[in-house]
Amino acid sequence: MSISHHAPKRRDQIKRFGPFVLLLVSFVSSLWVFLGEDMRTSNLLLSKEWKSRTINHIEESQYREVTGLTATEQQSNMVFLPNNTYSRDTQIVLKNEKQNTQVVMSVSESGEWEISGGYLKLKLGSIKDVTTGDTTEFSEEDLTLVRTFYRLGAEKVRRIDVLNDGSLLLTSLNHGSLVLYSKS
Repeated sequence: MSISHHAPKRRDQIKRFGPFVLLLVSFVSSLWVFLGEDMRTSNLLLSKEWKSRTINHIEESQYREVTGLTATEQQSNMVFLPNNTYSRDTQIVLKNEKQNTQVVMSVSESGEWEISGGYLKLKLGSIKDVTTGDTTEFSEEDLTLVRTFYRLGAEKVRRIDVLNDGSLLLTSLNHGSLVLYSKS
């Protein structure tokens, strides 16, 4: 008689605490998947040297008169380090396609990186640029514009998606995107 008396209590306890146990198990497994993905992406970033290539065409607008700059082409090499710092070296070719003129701007950048919730956040530490070539075809406004766009791009928070072991898609909040790739 005492056996049948305990069975309903046990069933009531399972009915009462069962949903909480399921919720806890679901939460823990979701947390493991969520944090695990960030750790896998971080390890992938650390494992290679990454490259990117971007081409921008610049047109005259009502806000800015283009004096000589018609396009820029950026090629970057980027390394992520285990102490959550990064280093990026970029060659920016400034072009005046009408007069077939090119000037190279070399930019060295370093700072801190962090991955959280599937997003890559870069915090710019230092930036240095050296421009080589005849810059007379480009106004100071052109050079300032390139430096400003570069600096703004350096501090974006971007969604990071692993396409494969050698390609990462970075998508910014304003829907611009960039692919980092590695040949190693």
